[in-house]
Amino acid sequence: MKDRISSFRRIKASLLKRNARNWREHTESQETALRAILNEVGFASACLVRDCKNGTYELIDGHLRADIAEDERVPCLILNVTKKEADKILATFDVLTTMARTDQLALERLIGTISTESEAVQELFDSIKIKNLELQEMCEAEDETQLLVDSYRILIDCENESEQVTLLKRFKKEGIKCRAWIS
Repeated sequence: MKDRISSFRRIKASLLKRNARNWREHTESQETALRAILNEVGFASACLVRDCKNGTYELIDGHLRADIAEDERVPCLILNVTKKEADKILATFDVLTTMARTDQLALERLIGTISTESEAVQELFDSIKIKNLELQEMCEAEDETQLLVDSYRILIDCENESEQVTLLKRFKKEGIKCRAWIS
């Protein structure tokens, strides 16, 4: 495989050319959470940029980080890629990350070991737990596939409970699948 990273530099965020083809839209809550993490921890990941060969650098990944950093210098991996290759990276970089599955127990253990004084970071952790709990509840929902299969039923009106019990015993003895229904 090719190594397309040509260098590492810290570049003033406001000088990074925003990619006009960036398809990611960042919510206010995402910006708040990222700003809080950057304030509490700092930069732990570099922006990916394409060397435009004219003294400018175009963002491929890290638009929100660069927007938040404004006039600060941000870590950047300079990629030696063409515009077409940069577009391929832009289209797939975040998508590939979202394809990973979540190990709910490992995530909960990890979050349980982290403390923060930032309300925004705590809200992020809480939202991660809630989203994953909702996903877990969806996965644990009762399988009702049988409801999709055609079924045919007969409802027999009985005079009283005694007649119902007698008919249930008779039908079960004859191998007929049946159940009592009281309304």
